[in-house]
Amino acid sequence: MSSSTDTRRAPDRGEGAGRTRAARSGARERGAGPAARDAAGQGRAPRIPFVLLILCLLAGALVSLLVLRSVIAQEAFTITRLQAENRELAYAQQQWRDRVAHLESSERIAEEAEELGMEQPDEAPRFLDRDSGEVLGGTGSAE
Repeated sequence: MSSSTDTRRAPDRGEGAGRTRAARSGARERGAGPAARDAAGQGRAPRIPFVLLILCLLAGALVSLLVLRSVIAQEAFTITRLQAENRELAYAQQQWRDRVAHLESSERIAEEAEELGMEQPDEAPRFLDRDSGEVLGGTGSAE
């Protein structure tokens, strides 16, 4: 008892629900139109959702690439601006260091002291030795 009939039944889908698999494949081979395939419930998988999915993925990838490139470009402008600001601050810092070095020079301090009325002593400073009570120095010019 070897019969090749299929005993499984297709779910009820309307008009051609009782047809067997062999009958449906025979209808396909004979060139049955789309109406016969739809009636049998055996049409090709719809392509529109798949195409829309691929298009959405591509669009999402392009948008994310655009956003990424714009963020990178904005960061590049920020880096350029900060580097220019850093150069200006380094230049200003060097100018301040030069000014401080000039203000700390002994020649400038001596000139300003003379302008204020301070006089240079004509003789060298003298020192008192506490142990011996002697006065040391004072015999010579300051220059």
